[in-house]
Amino acid sequence: MSELIIENVNKKFGKNVILDDVSLKFEQGHCYGLLGRNGAGKSTLINIIMQRCPRKGGKILLDGIPVDNNDKLLSRMFCMSDSAVYPAEFKLKTIFSITAAMYPSFDKEYAKKLAELFGLDFKKRVGRLSTGYNTIYKVILALASNADFIFLDEPVLGIDVNQREAFYRELARKMSESGSCFVVSTHIIEEMQDLIDRVIILHKGKILLSEETERLMTDYSSVSGKAELVDSFTADKEVIGSERMSVFKTAVIKDIPEDVPDGISCEAVNLQKLFYFLTGGSPDVSDEL
Repeated sequence: MSELIIENVNKKFGKNVILDDVSLKFEQGHCYGLLGRNGAGKSTLINIIMQRCPRKGGKILLDGIPVDNNDKLLSRMFCMSDSAVYPAEFKLKTIFSITAAMYPSFDKEYAKKLAELFGLDFKKRVGRLSTGYNTIYKVILALASNADFIFLDEPVLGIDVNQREAFYRELARKMSESGSCFVVSTHIIEEMQDLIDRVIILHKGKILLSEETERLMTDYSSVSGKAELVDSFTADKEVIGSERMSVFKTAVIKDIPEDVPDGISCEAVNLQKLFYFLTGGSPDVSDEL
């Protein structure tokens, strides 16, 4: 299986440190959730990997070979994002033809089937697409690319619940059949939890956590009940975060307790809540970079 390795990558915009000595490894056959609050550096990291954005120091290696200015290696990676890549007057059929020429493994028939599934009209100009269909055509390009490493940056932006479910089913099928590596950056974490088998949390430009999803979910618990009972029960435990509503309180702890007293509810924590508390809880007002 191929590996994409990011070694000690740094990035600044002016005096602002966006990525601080970031090192990661992506392997084929896995689906990674690249999670982070707004401004954490997720999109910047993906753009650096795809050579769309210069970096300061570090290496990007595919199977041990630098990807810099290497078109053959870059054709093994595909990235969809919400940024405009093609001029507004381009028709979708032209964009699909260009992509097919750039990616030797692009599956035109599969792309057509996906277009029918999502109701996408190839005759439309990209500038006339709704937000949802602007996302959908990029998702189709990504899935049909058959690249070894596929980056999906906010792949459900603006699409409705039925289309999201169709995308999740198709992504699951593609993952089981293709052996590609998928890296998904999304704010709709709860919907992606069952598809992601490895979690990476990027926080303030650094890797806060990189772990297998299954193991991560067995390391933490959510306990709830009346505030005084929760406080007493968690007094000798590592509390990741908590929130209170009236007299009731919920706390996330790094523990799977065995003896839970009456009045306390203990259950597995979902990935979205765990992410929320690990990254500080309150919203970040900075813009995504």
